[in-house]
Amino acid sequence: MNDVELELSPVYRNLEHKSALFGLTPIDLPLIFVPGNVVLVAGVFIGFSSLWGVLVAVAIAAALVAMKWRKPDDHIERMIAVAFTPRRFSHKERDLLCRPFPLDEKGLPR
Repeated sequence: MNDVELELSPVYRNLEHKSALFGLTPIDLPLIFVPGNVVLVAGVFIGFSSLWGVLVAVAIAAALVAMKWRKPDDHIERMIAVAFTPRRFSHKERDLLCRPFPLDEKGLPR
């Protein structure tokens, strides 16, 4: 049997395959179904049509497909990670170390 390098093997190329349907990955399912199910259950208890839960889920799915159009598969995950990671060098945070600007006796920079 011939040994093939891992870079040339078709198995190596398929390891990064992500399953997507219309651009939606499995990580997007909670973003679609949780609000839809909340509206569905609210409709059962409050008394309006349960079809609204399905319409909310379809509307959120259509919005996600439109938002993720021609973007990488992990666009939502990266956007969430960027939103919640602390920023070290940002205009939103104060500097931890404050030093006065070095000036001489006449007020000119050294």
